[in-house]
Amino acid sequence: MPISKIKSAGVEAGLVGLVSSGGTMTSYKSGGTTYIVHTFLADGVFQTSADVTGDFLIVAGGGGSAAAEGYSGSTGGGGAGGLVEGTSQTVSAGNYIVAVGAGGAASSDINTPASNGGDSTAFGYTAKGGGGGTDYGTNGQAGGSGAGGPENNNTGGASNQDAYSGTTNVTGYGNAGGTGGAYQSNGGSASGGGAGGAGNNANGGTVAGGAGRANSFRTGSNVTYAAGGQGVEGNTNGVAGAANTGNGAGGVSTTSGGNTNGAAGGSGIVVLRYAVT
Repeated sequence: MPISKIKSAGVEAGLVGLVSSGGTMTSYKSGGTTYIVHTFLADGVFQTSADVTGDFLIVAGGGGSAAAEGYSGSTGGGGAGGLVEGTSQTVSAGNYIVAVGAGGAASSDINTPASNGGDSTAFGYTAKGGGGGTDYGTNGQAGGSGAGGPENNNTGGASNQDAYSGTTNVTGYGNAGGTGGAYQSNGGSASGGGAGGAGNNANGGTVAGGAGRANSFRTGSNVTYAAGGQGVEGNTNGVAGAANTGNGAGGVSTTSGGNTNGAAGGSGIVVLRYAVT
C-alpha cells in the first residue's frame, strides 16, 4: 500500500507532515489547487495520521440482468448502484475500512432474478447496490436505484438509497426503474433507474437507462457514474455495466425462445480527494 508524506507550504491547509495511505494515490491541479486523490477500485483501508477535510464519492455496484422467457419476452434493465457525494467533510486521523461493491451477477435461469449489486461503504456512509432485473410477470427489484420492470406491464423497483438529508454537504442519489410494456405486443421492458434520473418506461424498442451523475473528484474532469441499464425489445442480449462505474446491466429480450444471455452490473468505486496547496 503506497505511503505519501505530504509537506504543504500552506499551513492553513492543515496537512503539514501528514502521512496518508490507501487505494491508488494520484494528484492533479485544478484552479490553482493541488489535490491528493485516493481511489479504491476494490476493498481496502484508508489511513491518515492527521485530520483531513476533503470530498468523497461512493458508488455501489450496479444490478445484473435476467434471462428472458417465451417467444416474445423482455426483462428490465438493472438498476444503477446508489451514489453518495460528500464535500468539505472532515475525516479524522485513523484507519477506515473501505468496501467497494461488486456488480450484480446475471441470471441464466428464467425462474431466478439477477442479483443486486453490492453495497459500497466508507467514512460512515453507504451506497446501496442497484436492483437486479427480474423475469416476466414480476416487479423489478429495489436497490440503490431500482431495476426496470419486465413484461407484462410490471413496475420498476424502488430506490432504497439513503439521501442523507440530515447531513450537511452529503447527499445520496438513487431513483426508481421504469414500467415494462405488455407481453406479445412489442411492449418491451423498461430501463433501470440511475443516480441522475428515473428509469424510462417501455416504448416498444430500446429505451435508455436512467441518467447517471457526473463527478470530477478523481481526475478533475467529469466522469458519469451510476447509469441505469437499458430496456429492450426484440432479440437482445444483456450489456454488462462497465467496471467501477456502478452502471446497471442492460435488459434481455427474445423472439425465438428463452434467451439466457443476461449480463453483470458494473462494480463500484470509492474516491477521496483533499487539497494540499
